[in-house]
Amino acid sequence: QGSSSTSTHSTLAHTQTSSAMDKLITHILAADVDAAFAAAAAEWPVWDSKTHPQVPKKSGKFAFNYNGDYATERVLIVCGAATLTPDDGSAAVSIAAGDSVWFHKGFACQWKVTAPMKKHYEYFDAAGMVKAPAAIACDQCGADCEAESWLVNGEEDVCLTCYTEKKMEGGERQVMGEPAPVGDPAEETKQATEPAAEKVAPVEPETEATKKRKSR
Repeated sequence: QGSSSTSTHSTLAHTQTSSAMDKLITHILAADVDAAFAAAAAEWPVWDSKTHPQVPKKSGKFAFNYNGDYATERVLIVCGAATLTPDDGSAAVSIAAGDSVWFHKGFACQWKVTAPMKKHYEYFDAAGMVKAPAAIACDQCGADCEAESWLVNGEEDVCLTCYTEKKMEGGERQVMGEPAPVGDPAEETKQATEPAAEKVAPVEPETEATKKRKSR
């Protein structure tokens, strides 16, 4: 659906080989957004900045790494405004109501929401097809982390990679969305995949009584 609105700007962004962050984001101003794209995006889920974890709380600030199990996150801004500052020092991008933004895999930035924002969003694979959403996705990078995640501050799902690299503390470890004790993931995987050991009947100790039974 959203792939039908490919513009010159987005085509160029997809074909760039540079690793600079400014080549990993496609920003289309409201006046240039394709009508077909806008119609398709209107059916997508809605993200609300008010419910997204922010540091400090209610500051409008948070970091995000678009490194999930998808090629592109495509969005249409419904209302609000924000400034995105790429982590590599590339020029900041200001987005506002009506704009379309394509976040390509590998883009990482610091968000600063300057006016409460809502946006339609959807994830696409490299072929431009909609990807099925993850049951549990990392609120830091968007990666599928249903198999193992950390619940931070009682509301933020964080994948093991982000939790470790960002040196987070105080989270609750979860496996398949349920609380789980902290252990060695490798050992847990080994135990879960190894076949159960065959039970061997205990050997009866040799006593005078057993000797008499054997001799009968």
